[in-house]
Amino acid sequence: MTGCWDQDLLKNARLIDGEGFDLAPNGKLQSTFVIRDVPASEQQGPKNDIIFTEGNTTREARDHADDQISRHLRAYKNRIILIGEEMAKQDIYPILDIFYRDPKSALNARMGVTKGKAADIFSLKKVGNVLIAEEIDELIKSKEETTTVPKVTIEKIYPIMMDPGEDFVLPYLVEKGGRVDVSSIAMFHNHQFTGVLSPDESIMYLLLKDQKGKVTRFTRKINIRNGHQNNYDFMTFNVDKSEQKMKVLIQSGNQTTVKLDLKWKVNIIEYPKDRLNEKKMVTQLNQYLSKEMTDLAKDTLKIMQKARCDGLGIGRQLMAFHPRIWKTQKEDWDSNYQKVNFAPVIQVEITKKGIIN
Repeated sequence: MTGCWDQDLLKNARLIDGEGFDLAPNGKLQSTFVIRDVPASEQQGPKNDIIFTEGNTTREARDHADDQISRHLRAYKNRIILIGEEMAKQDIYPILDIFYRDPKSALNARMGVTKGKAADIFSLKKVGNVLIAEEIDELIKSKEETTTVPKVTIEKIYPIMMDPGEDFVLPYLVEKGGRVDVSSIAMFHNHQFTGVLSPDESIMYLLLKDQKGKVTRFTRKINIRNGHQNNYDFMTFNVDKSEQKMKVLIQSGNQTTVKLDLKWKVNIIEYPKDRLNEKKMVTQLNQYLSKEMTDLAKDTLKIMQKARCDGLGIGRQLMAFHPRIWKTQKEDWDSNYQKVNFAPVIQVEITKKGIIN
């Protein structure tokens, strides 16, 4: 007969809602555990219990936290994992190893890198009336839909971490006045944090990666000289549709060239200066926005190359379609990637102007 030998009763568990990792001054791992406690009375809301521990490994730090609480610490309902900036500059795989080895780990937990210490953000305990781990989880989820940060979980980054031909990125969190800002992306190379993309660059990277969310908005200053310049020369537009094509070419001297062609159909959300009923004006705006967005794409790719973050998986493309070239370049891919010639071209077409035109 079947039995219950593997049961783990909830009444005997204390559930981790969020976990943070920082580099301690003594070089050890400093862990922060956000434990969600649900009171017995329905009139009282759930509360957070924050525990700080140190250890040589993630498992040791968790054991030290378990020593400080009643019942047993469990991570199968974990929602978010944050890594402090200094800790992220180290190889982050060792601190994640426990999550992959434990069959009860929450592999759908989201991840992020924090400016400063992860402990400082978790120490907020609440943002408004929402518990901190829940707030960060929902905040990152909403930013995934607005093409601000990638959809990243512990499970999704594992195959990329093990792939020598591609690097991964994570959301970058900043604490501002008691709230958490998630509008940028942290770049990684060889499992180490190497730089940050600005909000506009983060959106551009996700579009170059063909990972468009439900909403994708840019606000740009329009410098088309048709009349005097004023504070109304800004336009906000949404990318309704994006078609991306990437081709990796090998030219003379084994020079790698990556052609990125994107075609956008955009919707004007806000443009007080108007005149969008004139075909000449729309044509000028299409040309202007195409150049602006192409320049932004070039700048984004240069920053990624400087950070050695192969977020588009160019190395993987060489492995698949140009194995002879990859064989000669893989030993020094760090520097060879920085020599790749990127040639992005973005064509913008205004297809919607709002109901007033």
